[in-house]
Amino acid sequence: MIAPVVGVLFLALVLLTSGGTTASGQVGEHEEWSRRIRELREAGRQADAIALAEEYRETVKEGYGSEHPRYALALKVLAKILQNTDRIEEAASLMRRALEIDEKNFGREHPDVADDLRDLGVILRNLNRVGETEALLRRSLAIEEKNFGPQHPRLIPALTELALSLSIDEQIAEARQVFFRILSIRQSVDAAAAAEHLCTSERQQKIDSAVKQKIESHRKLENCRKEYEKTKTFFTLETMDERCKQQKTYADRADGKYRAAGATVCPPTARQ
Repeated sequence: MIAPVVGVLFLALVLLTSGGTTASGQVGEHEEWSRRIRELREAGRQADAIALAEEYRETVKEGYGSEHPRYALALKVLAKILQNTDRIEEAASLMRRALEIDEKNFGREHPDVADDLRDLGVILRNLNRVGETEALLRRSLAIEEKNFGPQHPRLIPALTELALSLSIDEQIAEARQVFFRILSIRQSVDAAAAAEHLCTSERQQKIDSAVKQKIESHRKLENCRKEYEKTKTFFTLETMDERCKQQKTYADRADGKYRAAGATVCPPTARQ
C-alpha cells in the first residue's frame, strides 16, 4: 500500500520544479558561475564542478565577506552538488550556514529563507533525519503560506517535499491530504490560465474588430471630406462638418470602441 503512494508522490516531485529563488540584485555574476558549474556537471565532470564551486565560494567570501547574501548563494551552489556525493554531511553544514546568513539579512519569514529550509530538509531526509526534515519542511510551508496565501503555486515545491517525507515516514493519511492539496492548487492555476487565455483571445478579437471599424469609418469620413471639397461652391449652404456629420459620428464611435477594447485588462495568472 505504501509503495504506490510513495511512487506517485515521487513522480509529482520529479514533475514539479523546486529550485530556489535568489535575492534581488544578486544574479549576473552568480548566474555566470552557476552556468559554468552546471556545464561541468552535465559533462560528467563532477570533481571539476565541485572544485569550481569551491573556488566560487572563496571568491565571493573574499569580495563580500562571510555574512553577505551572495556568500549564502555560493554555499548553496556547493551544497547542492555535494548532497549527491559522499560529502552529504558537509552539504548539510553548508546549507545550515546559508540559512543562518539569509535569516540574518532577510528575516526569518522571507521567501528565500523558505527555500533554504526546504533544501536543507531534503538533504537531511537523505541522511534519514526524518523528524528534523519534517519540521523544516513544515516551517518552509508556513512561510510560503504567510507570504503568498494558501493556494499560490509557490507552495507546490514545499508541499511536494512534505508529502514525500510523510509518505516515507508512513504517515500516509496526511501525505494523501497534502498531495490532494497540490492537485487542488494545480487545478486552480490551470483554470486561471485557461480563463486568462480566453480573456486575452477575446480581447484581441475585440481589438481586431475595432481596428477594422476604425479604419473603415475614417476612410468614409475622409472620402466625404474630399467629395465636399470637389463639389462646394460659393453658394454651398452646408458646411463640410454638416455634410459629413454622420460619418464623423461613426468615426468617433469606432475610436471609442477601439479605446475600450485596448483598455480591457485580463487578470494575470499566478506564477511559480
